[in-house]
Amino acid sequence: MDRLNIILVLGLLFVAVNGDIWQQCEGNVNPTFSITSLTLQPDPPVIGKSVVVNAVGTLSEQVTSGNSVFTIQFYIAGAWRNLPTFKNDVCSVVKCPVAQGPFSFSTTIPIPFITPRGQYRGQFIVTDQSNRNITCLTFATQLN
Repeated sequence: MDRLNIILVLGLLFVAVNGDIWQQCEGNVNPTFSITSLTLQPDPPVIGKSVVVNAVGTLSEQVTSGNSVFTIQFYIAGAWRNLPTFKNDVCSVVKCPVAQGPFSFSTTIPIPFITPRGQYRGQFIVTDQSNRNITCLTFATQLN
C-alpha cells in the first residue's frame, strides 16, 4: 500500500476509533457523502498490529476528482503540536469516477509499533471536482 493510501486510511482510522470521538465539522454544510457505518477490526486498534477499516455510506453526487486534507495534532509537553498536514488526490485512493449512490471502502493497514501513545485531534476534509464539500470530520482520541 502506498503512502497516500496509508494517510487516507489513517485519517479514517483516527476518526473511527470510537463512535463518539468523531463528528461532522461545525458548519459542515451539505456534505455529499453521508456516512452510515465506519468500523474497525480490532476496535480499538492496537499499536503494532494491523487493523481493517470499513467505511459505508451514500454519495449524493458523482465524484470525478477531488482532494483530501488531513490535519492532526498530538498533545505533548502540555500543548497541542501540529503534525504534518497531508494533502492527497482522491482518485489516487479510489478509482474515479465514483458513481452517485451507495459507496463502500475497505482496507487493511498496519499501525506501526513506533506510533506514540497519547492524545490526538484533527480534521479530515474531502472536496470534489468543484471544490464542494464531500465530507468534513473532526476527531479527538486517545491512542494506546
